[in-house]
Amino acid sequence: MKKPPEERGISGGEATPVVRSRYASVAIALHWLIAVAILTNLWLGWCMGHAEGMDQFRLFQLHKSVGITVLLLAIVRIAWRLSHRPPPYPAGMTPFERRAAGGLHALFYLLMLALPLSGWVIVSASAYNLPTLLFGAVPWPHIAPVHDLPAASRQLVEDRTRTAHMWLAWLFLALIALHVAAALKHHFHDRDDVLARMLPRLRRRARNQG
Repeated sequence: MKKPPEERGISGGEATPVVRSRYASVAIALHWLIAVAILTNLWLGWCMGHAEGMDQFRLFQLHKSVGITVLLLAIVRIAWRLSHRPPPYPAGMTPFERRAAGGLHALFYLLMLALPLSGWVIVSASAYNLPTLLFGAVPWPHIAPVHDLPAASRQLVEDRTRTAHMWLAWLFLALIALHVAAALKHHFHDRDDVLARMLPRLRRRARNQG
């Protein structure tokens, strides 16, 4: 069977390793789905603090549903990342920029797990003992070792985890702002393809363009 041109060498004879210039479609879809879900949940968390009664209850239930969705998508994203090599960094990136980018991505993965997990702990420890129905349809269990603690211990766990959850949310928001700023800097100042790798329709900006 004849190989497609992108999988053949320059001579047209032997195959050469394919070096992707963009992320795979699955990685791009997961990136934007998770991004929208996270931003939505940060907004819902803010709205919850300003709502009352049944409005607050409905926001809380939606917040839990979106949070668990982020957790599940993050697990899929990490599994995909471990099994698929991402496109290489642009040659012009300095060692510091490469380390900073790698560290920022690692923090994102950590927070994509830590933030919804801490929310799940809060719900499991809550004295209200409210069930979780994802989007009003799919039952989601409490974390049994947390839910089965004595009342005083559950209250302590809830209070401390709620504080951590709030600070993790603020940290996530700050990292998102840093991430966006770095992507725009690469696109408009460095004129490389960092942003284009995650936006399929965006054209690469070469340094020699005006």
